[in-house]
Amino acid sequence: MVQAKQKAKGPRQKHIPQRMCIACRRSEAKRGLMRIVRDVNGRVSLDPTGKRAGRGAYLCHDPACWEQALRRHGLERVLRVETLLDEDRAALEQIARDLVVSQSAITE
Repeated sequence: MVQAKQKAKGPRQKHIPQRMCIACRRSEAKRGLMRIVRDVNGRVSLDPTGKRAGRGAYLCHDPACWEQALRRHGLERVLRVETLLDEDRAALEQIARDLVVSQSAITE
């Protein structure tokens, strides 16, 4: 007779999805990273909810990761687009600048 496995005592641990930053390759909880999404029309934008339809990529809150992803065309590669539209790139660069400002405000 095969013995049944004993059930663990106490509450079950909640599963926390992990994602990887495309620039620094550090794994973190999905909610701890910022999601960039390419929609069906080929537009690239920030997805604050993490639920929008489309191909997604994740970046840390570190401004250096944003700079690297934009400079080395990591977002284009991961999101499978030829090039970012000028207005999409400008919006993402503005987000990166805002991160620099918020990081400097935290350190002061």
